[in-house]
Amino acid sequence: MAFYTGRSGSLSFGTTDSTAPSSSLSAPTNVREVAKIRDWSLDTTVELISTNSIDSGVNTFTPGIKGATGSATLIYYRLEGAEASTKFSFVDLLNNSIMKTGNITEADRLFFELNTGGGASDDIKFWGYITSAGVAVSTGELSTVPIQFTMDGDFVEVLS
Repeated sequence: MAFYTGRSGSLSFGTTDSTAPSSSLSAPTNVREVAKIRDWSLDTTVELISTNSIDSGVNTFTPGIKGATGSATLIYYRLEGAEASTKFSFVDLLNNSIMKTGNITEADRLFFELNTGGGASDDIKFWGYITSAGVAVSTGELSTVPIQFTMDGDFVEVLS
């Protein structure tokens, strides 16, 4: 029996391939791990549609729309040397999504790859948007970049 800790988890991003249709569900080829992350979480929900009639004695439902939202805390850092070609900098991530000049468009959609730490079979992959980002600086603490995100479409891959 294997157990995983947050220490072995990871968060990776890829950017939209401008040649692929916006509805493409495949993973981009430019997926890179975020260099420094403290945590991530994902919440998946399904809306339930009531099927009650006026003479119902109990609630009954049918599944409706499924969706997912999540959050992560990135650590504020600067990549040095060879790291820049193998890791995703939070500065690049934010500059290519929510913290940029101009409007947010479909071209700012990101590919998310969340890993619990057990290898490729423990990935959760989907397209989505960063919906919130900030920078938190506290005396005696690491500076952090908390982000929130929302899935766009369905999962590309889930835990297997």
